[in-house]
Amino acid sequence: MASIEIHPSDPSYPAPLWALVTESEAAPPTLYVRGALPARPGIAIVGTRAASDEALRFTRELAAALGEAGYSIWSGGARGVDAAAHEGALEARAPTVVVSGGGHAHPYPREHAALFDRVVAAGGALLARVPDDTPPLPALFLQRNAVLAALTRATVVVEAGIESGARSAAAAARRLGRHLCVVPHAPWSPRGVGCALELVGGARPIMRAADVIDVLGGPAPPPRRRPRRAARNSSPAAGTLPLPDAAFAARAGASSEKNALARAIDAEAREDNAGARAESAEIIAETAEERAVLHALDAHPAHVDEVCERTGLPPRRAVEALLTLTLQAVVVEGPAGLFRRALR
Repeated sequence: MASIEIHPSDPSYPAPLWALVTESEAAPPTLYVRGALPARPGIAIVGTRAASDEALRFTRELAAALGEAGYSIWSGGARGVDAAAHEGALEARAPTVVVSGGGHAHPYPREHAALFDRVVAAGGALLARVPDDTPPLPALFLQRNAVLAALTRATVVVEAGIESGARSAAAAARRLGRHLCVVPHAPWSPRGVGCALELVGGARPIMRAADVIDVLGGPAPPPRRRPRRAARNSSPAAGTLPLPDAAFAARAGASSEKNALARAIDAEAREDNAGARAESAEIIAETAEERAVLHALDAHPAHVDEVCERTGLPPRRAVEALLTLTLQAVVVEGPAGLFRRALR
């Protein structure tokens, strides 16, 4: 199924995307759509691909509750938090939109092709700013995040490391004047440092769907129509994440504590950088291909062909693994197809 092109001159073109126009860009991007863009106001839910089990459960609950409250759920279709957001919306029979980093003929990640089909079949949409045959590239994901933030009323960051791609979506939301909401998270966790920094930067802390709706100035969501699944005794209550302490959200709003937290985070990042980043890299390298590529790289740039030789992977698999690791800032892409490990 070919995508429908929506040009800036089309009457149906989303007006918020004109906010992306810069001095170097005279018009916003042409859109490529499969399915139907929802009329409901949208909320973007983003986060790390290497999400914790608690974050994934929280995301599904949050997306379902917001969907039942009348919002559409938007995300990037990636592993982790993105996929959980789409699944939560589908569970609530709410429209959801996947904003892709490449053309729709190249679903990324490949294992989510069936999920993307379900999104369209359920009345949602796949949206890209490049033609269908365009392969996914790192730069396109940054542009994707700007479109995601522009077309939604609020961006919610559930879980994000210090260099998570979700923080580029947060930066776009802040730059475009959209609401930015963040789930408080332990700042000493590699998965949570990005969330702590966003709170220091003025993001609104949220812990449930009602908090997001309050930010938007709307009514509280109605009760869920289906009973929640019982939480395990060892797990946090449904719809919450473990916090450093009960007063964390309040402290994030106090300016003096903001400065103290910023200094503490900066000191920790500098003193314990190597250990935390190494742990984060191992978490991010989820597949056998990603682990093989990561172990084949060091600080010296290597060409894709050399990576294939070291790992025994076919070029397509090696490139896909390099793309994922590049998006997670574990690998750095240089000129002429050269890649190296990020400096630690």
